[in-house]
Amino acid sequence: MKALQVRGLAVRYGTHAVLQGVDLELGEGEFVGLVGPSGCGKSTLLRCVAGLVSPASGSVSVFGRPVRGPDPEVGILFQDDALLPWRTSRENVALPLRFRGVDRRDSREQDEAWLRRVGLLGAADRYPGQLSGGMRKRVALAQVLAARPKLLLMDEPFASVDAIVRHFLEADVLRLVQEEGISVLLVTHDLEEAIALSDRVAVMSAGPAARVVREFAVPFGRPRDLVGVRSQPAFGVLVEAVWDALRSEVSRMGWEVPA
Repeated sequence: MKALQVRGLAVRYGTHAVLQGVDLELGEGEFVGLVGPSGCGKSTLLRCVAGLVSPASGSVSVFGRPVRGPDPEVGILFQDDALLPWRTSRENVALPLRFRGVDRRDSREQDEAWLRRVGLLGAADRYPGQLSGGMRKRVALAQVLAARPKLLLMDEPFASVDAIVRHFLEADVLRLVQEEGISVLLVTHDLEEAIALSDRVAVMSAGPAARVVREFAVPFGRPRDLVGVRSQPAFGVLVEAVWDALRSEVSRMGWEVPA
């Protein structure tokens, strides 16, 4: 069974075709990076998978079930975290557990376990305003994973943090989804991030009526050293190949793109 199957997906806003004929699959436990020109509809595709946007035609299914709305087995990590400022780290992580009827004692055990796994048990009683940007991202990650999703959707989740913090957050994600066997679809503008984290990179065309036009297998197994893979010759070759595919799409938009 596939974690995700998208077939012939089309999305329109009025008469404007955002997506047209999108086909994409994720295997169970697979990590796929999705890149494409700015404004091509990557986030729209993610929201269709999450059940937040209804397609004009085509189909989306997760684990063999047609997507008709939000699915409890699908978690979402957006660029802006969804932490409530009046709740502590512990209380924020516990929110999805309480929504699912987990009693307070079991919830306390689970939220502490997840805060420990992201290295923030010592900040359990701090509020979001008392945390750094990187710490808030780790709380948000713990919050999403505490609900035990089987498919994780990520939309530029680390774009707002600096390079050093971003590296450690990427390593946390890769470790935790590997441990939990979670399938991941990551939308990013960073080609190196997509390649370093993913098992496969999908490239979308320029819009309107964007679709997936190329896919590239990433020749690095998991678990992987995110610094080490970047130093391998195959990494540079793949960055160039993905950039060439992306550059041809960006050029269609009338932009002058350097070689």
